[in-house]
Amino acid sequence: MSNKYKVRAYCSSRQCDYVHQEDVVRAINSETSYALALSYNEAQMKPSCPKCGEAMAFYAHSIIDEPWLP
Repeated sequence: MSNKYKVRAYCSSRQCDYVHQEDVVRAINSETSYALALSYNEAQMKPSCPKCGEAMAFYAHSIIDEPWLP
């Protein structure tokens, strides 16, 4: 089994549809990815969206293998 826990980013502006194409960071478990996303969102300095310039927002993302599926 190779579960993957990640933090991903998107533009925080409601008018912009930009989504970062790569994972920001990989974590060791879902709790860590959630905690990292929270701390990135609470940081004073955030990266700017390359499309519109607004601040980026972060979220935890998990891919869980399901061994019973082919």
